[in-house]
Formats: sequence, C-alpha cells, structure tokens
Amino acid sequence: MNNRFYRPAALALGVAVLASAPAFAADVVYQEPPAPAAPMEFAPVNTWSGPYAGVSLGYGFNGETRNRATNEEAETDGWMGGAFGGFNMQNGSFVYGAEADINYSRVDGEATTFDSRSTVDGSLRARAGVTVTEDILLYGTAGVAAERQRITDVATGDRDTNVALGYTVGAGVDAKLTDQVFGRLEYRYTDYGSKDYALPGVNGADFDSSNHRVSVGLGVKF
Repeated sequence: MNNRFYRPAALALGVAVLASAPAFAADVVYQEPPAPAAPMEFAPVNTWSGPYAGVSLGYGFNGETRNRATNEEAETDGWMGGAFGGFNMQNGSFVYGAEADINYSRVDGEATTFDSRSTVDGSLRARAGVTVTEDILLYGTAGVAAERQRITDVATGDRDTNVALGYTVGAGVDAKLTDQVFGRLEYRYTDYGSKDYALPGVNGADFDSSNHRVSVGLGVKF
C-alpha cells in the first residue's frame, strides 16, 4: 500500500522538476550581465591659450619731461584709460605671447618756461610668464612704446605736438574670475626718448619724457 502511494508522488515530483528545469536553465543562460560602470569624466583644465581683449584704467606717476638743452624738468603725473588685446600660447606652466594697447591719457606737468601734456600713448610688447595656479598668471613684458605729446611755451602760449618713440618694460598678474573673464594688475616703466618741437621762444626745444604707471584691467579670453 505504501508503494502504491509513493510511486505516483515520486512520479509527479519528477515531472515537476523536469518541467521547471528548462526555465531555470534559460534563466542561467540568458541572464543579462550587469551594466558596466560609467567612465569617469574630468572637467577640462582651463588654459591661457588663445586671443583676449580688455579695458584698463591707470595712473602715471614720477614722470618727467626734460628740455635737453637746459636740463629744465617738468614733473608729470595723471590718469589714463584705454584698451588692450593680445594672444597667448601655453606650454605646461609657461605662457608666452604678444600684446598691444592704446590709451587716452592726461599725464601732464609744468616747468618754469614750458608745460607738458601727453594725450595718447600705446605700445606693442612681448609677454612671458608662469602660472602659479591654473587661475593665476605672473608675467613680465617689454616692447616698443609711442606717445603723442604736446609742449607749450609758457611765455608766448605757442604749442607744438609731436610723437615720440621709445621702450617700455614691466610686470603684472592676471587672475581668472571665470573661465573667460580675468582681472589684471600691472606696473610699467616707459621711456619715450627725445623729440624736437617747433617752439622758437624755448631754448633748444628738444624734449625727452618718461613715466611710471600702475594700471588695473578687466579682460575676456575668447
């Protein structure tokens, strides 16, 4: 009697196992592998390479305009404002390039026999520096500079304007405020050399000029 009971039960159990085996096997064979982990993405490193342009405001100080014939000097100072633009290239932490600027200026001064005033100045310079961090660039700069200067004879009121050409050297720091916008602080010394002026009442009328300047600027990198 026991055998009659267990045989059908065993047969039913075997049939159930055989029926479920293909589904189990299918699950094993066709189970999808886990999705691969997404690759890590890194933000691109900000560089100083490329063109840029900006505006600046500065102050000229400890300047002088000198009559070379008499050694009479006029001490000059005053404000200036203008625009600059250039192009940088970067190799590791070394950054180099070229820059030009033009400024409207009111750097002036008085001597006993003449007055001096600079109206427009500009320069074309090479720049080279190093990045202290990705966002801060320290640089030196040097190149040629020009100045449109007006000399006035105090006694007669006669005046003459000329363009003098010289050199400029300096250093500064550019600091990124955003990926494209940067601020600037710069110092330069400029010697414009000498030039003759058509002033019959002034002895010699051969003047040279120079000045120091500090400027701040705001630029955009393209």
